[in-house]
Amino acid sequence: MTGIDLLALAIPALIVLLGAYVVYQARRSRETELSYSLRKCRIALEDAEQALDNTVGYYKAEVRRLKGRLGEPLTDDPPGNGNLGAKDHGGAPDVKFKQARTAFARMYHPDGVQGDPDEKRIRAELFKEFWEELERIDRRNP
Repeated sequence: MTGIDLLALAIPALIVLLGAYVVYQARRSRETELSYSLRKCRIALEDAEQALDNTVGYYKAEVRRLKGRLGEPLTDDPPGNGNLGAKDHGGAPDVKFKQARTAFARMYHPDGVQGDPDEKRIRAELFKEFWEELERIDRRNP
């Protein structure tokens, strides 16, 4: 092999190596960018959770203060029990019913259906029937 033959083989090999290096650097740069974005999202989520906890605490304190001004007995509900707006018949069945109704609406609401107009119309009618029954049950509970 002559020097020209070696040079003819070395140039494409160098080009391939350079291309692989560029791809490696681009992939590493993208991973760094995604990692940084993920870190920012985690921090924002933690901040939002803290703000939510602060807001809930503020409003619970405000409810206690207003109940005290009205002369109502103060109940020390543990935080996060979900009974703030519950009805007086125990609270838990009402909360569970509302959660079930919300889950039903998420799963079967006709706006969430991708498909032909006939299927949407049928699902809308079925949803209306069930929703009317759910509202009747909710009205019946004192």
